[in-house]
This record gives sequence, C-alpha cells and structure tokens, in this order.
Amino acid sequence: MGERIVFGGSTSQSLAREVAEEISAKIGELTMKQFPDGERYLCVDVDVKGKDCVVIQSTSRPQDENIMELLQILDTLKENEAGKITVVVPYFGYGRQDKCFKSGENLTSKTISKHIELNCDEFYSINLHKKHILDFFKIPARELDASPILGEYFKTLELEAPVVIGPDNGAERIAAGVADVLKCPYDYLEKKRLGPGSVEMKPKKIDVADKDVILVDDIIDTGGTMVEAMKMLLAQGAANILIGTIHPVLTGNIISRLFANGAADVVATNTINSQISYLTVSSLIAEAL
Repeated sequence: MGERIVFGGSTSQSLAREVAEEISAKIGELTMKQFPDGERYLCVDVDVKGKDCVVIQSTSRPQDENIMELLQILDTLKENEAGKITVVVPYFGYGRQDKCFKSGENLTSKTISKHIELNCDEFYSINLHKKHILDFFKIPARELDASPILGEYFKTLELEAPVVIGPDNGAERIAAGVADVLKCPYDYLEKKRLGPGSVEMKPKKIDVADKDVILVDDIIDTGGTMVEAMKMLLAQGAANILIGTIHPVLTGNIISRLFANGAADVVATNTINSQISYLTVSSLIAEAL
C-alpha cells in the first residue's frame, strides 16, 4: 500500500492523530477559518494527487457547520485528484432523523449520506442510531461497534457479578456487546403501564437487587431516559449504577444530574470530545482501515 494521509476535521483532530499513528500514516494539514460574514474557508495544505486519503470528522454540534466542513474537505480532495478517499464519521449527526413520518418531510440522514458519497469511495461510522442508514449509501458503507471498548473499561473495575442493562430495547445491542466482554448477564428495561399516570420500568428478566448495574446506551443527550432508569434501578435495590455511552452528546448539565441521582461512574468514548470521553476509538478505526 502506498502513502496514506489522514485528515482530521475540527471535531476529530486528536482522534485523527491517534489513528494516523496506529496505521503509520501522515497527518494532512488543513487551513480552516471563518470570514466575518460567517462563510467558511478551507484549504488542503498538502499534495494529495494519487495518494489515498482518510478523513475523520464527527458531525456533532454544531452539526450544520461540521457537515459543511466535511463536505468541503471531501470536495477539495477530489478536485485535487486524491486516490482512494475514505470517510470516517465517528458520530453521525442527524442520525436520529432516519425515517419520514408524513409526506413532505426531509429524510435528513439520507440527504447527508447522498452528499458525503459524492466525493468519497467508502464510508465508516460507529454505532449508528439506526443501522439502516447504511442503506442510504451507494458506496461501500460499514458500521463499527464500540461497545466492546466500554466492556473493556468496565472489566478493569473488577466488579463482582455485574449485570449490564439498556434503558430500553433499542439499547439491547449495546448491552449485549458490553456484557460479552464481561461474560455477565444483560437485559433491557421494559415499561409497564399500571394504570392512569402510573408506569413501572423494570428489567425484562434480571433481578438487579444488590448488583452492580452497568447502564449503557449509544447516546446520552439530555439524559432524561438515563435519570429515570437509574431511579427505577436504585428503587429495585441495585447496589451501584455505572453509566457508559458511546456518543456523549450531553445537552445541558446532564453529567451533574447523573451524579446527583446516584451514578457511581459515567464514561464515554471520544467519538465526540467531552468531559467524560476517557475511552478512545482509535484502534477500532485503525483496525477497520
């Protein structure tokens, strides 16, 4: 394989450096700035003609700016006759807009996918909110799974007889991945309506009494679901609650709320840079590349 160059967008520069080191590639320099009127300027500062390029950029908040920057990088690489162009979007913004609910709605995740694929040859993302987003791409597209990275972290804590719980059935896949590393049981919470205004949330099949519970989800945003799940699990006798997420979107003061409501630990990967992004996905990406 010839020379490869890794470019890190604004959201993923440290991650891009880590990946470049692991795959023995060069880091590509970019000049990026904003004009006074808010329009963006971008320049690729290295010769990319005939060279394979990897672009790493999460399209997290501010989503529109980071998507625009990603499209600028890709278009510039194509215009300058780069070889194979691979895009890694660790966190895929607008991924929760994955289907239309009424006629006339824009399917935003599909719109973004169509624009990304115009100037690249393959696409990777990590734990998409819905896996069928891959179907929007006409180029090779693959989802990577970071749940074992969470599992390896919790394994270092040497918890006695832990259980892994997802806050709903949508998180079951993440819970299974973490539990597989820990060799422990996993489950997800089910809501059961007891009567008008009364809802019970409890694990489908596991008793959490006196257990260390690892509560995991793909995204923590406002965190309302996590807070509600924690309260229910503690009420059912859980000894400790440890929280793990892959994508720390983190709106508002959710980290303080999680600790205030009894979380013993809160950890995330660095698909998005945050105050709890202690775990890197660099090896996951490097191995895929």
